[in-house]
Amino acid sequence: MTASPRRPAGSVLLGVALTLAGTLARADDKKPGLFDFQGWKTPAGHERDAARHLLPGLFDLLPAPGRPAEMRVVSLRIYADDDYRTLLSWQKRLRAQIERINAVVEPVFAVHFEIESVNDWKRSHRGMALDPILGELQALDPAREVSCVIGLVTPMRGVTTSAHQVGDAALLSRHFVLRGMDDEQEILALDREFTLLDPAERQSVYAQRKAHKEVVVFLHEWGHTLGLLHHDDPAIIMNPAYSAHQAAFSPFEQSQINLVLGRRFERPAEAYPELAALESFLADVPSDEGSDKDRALLLDLTRQRARGVAGTPVAGAVDASGVTAEQIDQYNRAVVAANAGRTEEAWGDLAPVIAQLKKAKLPKDPAFLRQAAAFAAKLGALSAAEALMARLDRTTSEVTNLATEIESTRHRVALPPSAEKAGVPPEREVAYVAGYYEVARLLSSANTAAARERFQRFSGDFPDAPATDVLACELDMSAKNAKKRAAAAKRCEAALAKYDAAERALVLLGAIASNAGRGTVAEKYLQRAIRVEPAEPGPWRMLGQLYRSTHAQSSLSELESRHQALFSTPLPR
Repeated sequence: MTASPRRPAGSVLLGVALTLAGTLARADDKKPGLFDFQGWKTPAGHERDAARHLLPGLFDLLPAPGRPAEMRVVSLRIYADDDYRTLLSWQKRLRAQIERINAVVEPVFAVHFEIESVNDWKRSHRGMALDPILGELQALDPAREVSCVIGLVTPMRGVTTSAHQVGDAALLSRHFVLRGMDDEQEILALDREFTLLDPAERQSVYAQRKAHKEVVVFLHEWGHTLGLLHHDDPAIIMNPAYSAHQAAFSPFEQSQINLVLGRRFERPAEAYPELAALESFLADVPSDEGSDKDRALLLDLTRQRARGVAGTPVAGAVDASGVTAEQIDQYNRAVVAANAGRTEEAWGDLAPVIAQLKKAKLPKDPAFLRQAAAFAAKLGALSAAEALMARLDRTTSEVTNLATEIESTRHRVALPPSAEKAGVPPEREVAYVAGYYEVARLLSSANTAAARERFQRFSGDFPDAPATDVLACELDMSAKNAKKRAAAAKRCEAALAKYDAAERALVLLGAIASNAGRGTVAEKYLQRAIRVEPAEPGPWRMLGQLYRSTHAQSSLSELESRHQALFSTPLPR
């Protein structure tokens, strides 16, 4: 697997792309002209007119210049993760989506997407950013026998902001990932704003918008795999912000698609057969296709690949990241093991690859380093991930986001950066994190006996670690013995003495104090927990309940305002 370069900054964004109240206002408040005689309409009629403004337009199906007469097949191998497969009738809906996409690309490009296979990706990506998921997909399947490999991942449920990243791809590649698009917030907004319309009419508006989004986002990410940059025009499919008015690729993009597809169909055995022709073609990129920096990066990427810097690795060869083909195979084995739930086996394969990456010459394209760092972090090898990230530009959004994720994981599992002093050397972090989560899962399922048994092994392996104190605190809280319950707070305090950002210890101490009627102490711990891990809903909920039970209305209002400002959602109850 050769790491693919990232696409330009900016993502295809999608969310509740409605200004429903504004749409209604425009429909109702339009100032009539002197000769503007409109017939009387019922309130429902005004809502129906407003709803029509939300419907997507038609795609431009004019044949692209240079479109060949013969239809060509783009074969797709699809992987659907555990979360995506929870969608009702997802395979039937997927095939219907591909049919809608074919209705657009066949007349324009003489291209027909055909599903080669649909595979279970036995993995959950809940809570993960799309960048590391894309890296996983590239490692899982190198796309040697098919035109494209697509990953379908965690659906967008319970949307909490107005725009979300729903697709990801690398420039000039053969892989992209898409999120499910069951947007609960949009249908709720339609139900809220169009109360006079029949439910079937509201559902029809939602269905038409969703179908349009699915086509646009698919084609946008497919465009990136063919080397397309973002476009300034909001009506162009390659614009980074979704709009119901997106209808076509630009003329330049159409030419580029025909060029790249033509070369790939002519020489399917080659990874990048389009490079020589594309380098010349990109000499005249219009100014509205990407930024100056994006155009320069794409041209540089094309030239590097044309010189063989980033070709498909052969046995014994070293790719742009300084890793041999054998080590890349080892990386792929690690991904397979991780997907099967064999975390420590995966780390055994990944560790030597990371050791090589830490000492290899820094490549011009650091995508594989980012992917390996994200993979290591997902396994729980946080120090190894941080060591790779130290070699990357910390100002990029991908690295910044990954650093935030690692810090949050340290807070959740009580693993300080100096954990080696507490008996957790870097090579043991994967076992530590996996053990912590296993005990925590058993506790959350109220399987206390199994939790105690697993805790005995964990505490034997890591007797001095902060997490041992945190888990002991939680186990003592659930004990029937009053003395053990009384000792729980001391174990949590011991954890904080070793690592003051152990978020779970703060929450447990807040619960202990609240149960004892010491509201001021409970408030202190819960406020600290929120400062340490603001995205964790538990402390917010507990603090809100504390304020309600003590009738601290002013404090509750301030907490609700803070939560709304940070997350654009009401305080959880």
